[in-house]
Amino acid sequence: MGTGDGQTATVNIDRLVHNVNEQGFTALDKIGLKGQRDQGLVSTLISRDLSGSDDLCVSWGRILPGQHHLCHHHPDASEFYVVLSGTPIVHLGDTTYRAKPGDGIYIPRGTTHGLTNDGLENVELVVGVSKPADWQFVADE
Repeated sequence: MGTGDGQTATVNIDRLVHNVNEQGFTALDKIGLKGQRDQGLVSTLISRDLSGSDDLCVSWGRILPGQHHLCHHHPDASEFYVVLSGTPIVHLGDTTYRAKPGDGIYIPRGTTHGLTNDGLENVELVVGVSKPADWQFVADE
């Protein structure tokens, strides 16, 4: 692997590669405006702390049947979802729609967004944020 200047870089593969099946998931832990708990699971794969990233964070998200990931926004970061499985209801601004596997969803900075899994199977998605850590989560419900 090059360094951009014709030199070969030494790479610590243990810091740069993370596997969702080896890491497992943690529960989302935010609280809504009425005290309701955020729902869903996340496994961070690329971040400042894990990978040394200085420009993004990428995670694997899982929303179980009947769960709702609170509507919220990030005033300091954009975000994206790539739906891998399931057909969640996506709340995006003042619009809701039924997503399907293969959908890539861009969420501009400051845009309210959330997910509801009203189906019978898990919703699996890749989630990316335009900051490596410490972005603001502002609950909108």
